[in-house]
Amino acid sequence: MSSLTLHMQRMGASLNLAAQSVADFPLQDAELSGWLNLAAGGLTSLSDAALAPYDLHQSDFRALMYLFVNANHPVFPNELSTYLAQTPANITRIANLLVKRGLVARAHSTEDRRRVELRILDAGRRFVLDLLPRFFPPLRETFSCLSSTEKRELQRLLQRLVTSMDTVIDT
Repeated sequence: MSSLTLHMQRMGASLNLAAQSVADFPLQDAELSGWLNLAAGGLTSLSDAALAPYDLHQSDFRALMYLFVNANHPVFPNELSTYLAQTPANITRIANLLVKRGLVARAHSTEDRRRVELRILDAGRRFVLDLLPRFFPPLRETFSCLSSTEKRELQRLLQRLVTSMDTVIDT
């Protein structure tokens, strides 16, 4: 039995005990939240395993991917900060790392010299194209338990959930 499965069983038992002890405990919602956290943690573990040999974190690679898909125009640190939901200080750390490794270039904007822009370099593109396929087999295996129809339904439900979260978080 995997550690995630064992954790899921223990979480379920703990939540059932909480539901017995706390009036109006939203058991099903708490279970769903826990399962989503476990699933996210599992996906993070898969990603971390692929990135570890390169001494990269998810936020580093997500930044590089953002620069990769936006290669035709400069990306400003504040844009990257918003996309990654990271602090400006962490964006500086990420940019420094990617620049130091020769994957990204940092330069002053040609339109406004006060602004810094980031661009992926050819070495960064090659790195992404080499590394990205390593994510495919474990990702495909993870989701192989779902049919195409179930995947579309899960995507639809998660989109609804995220939209609902936005209304709760903004209040």
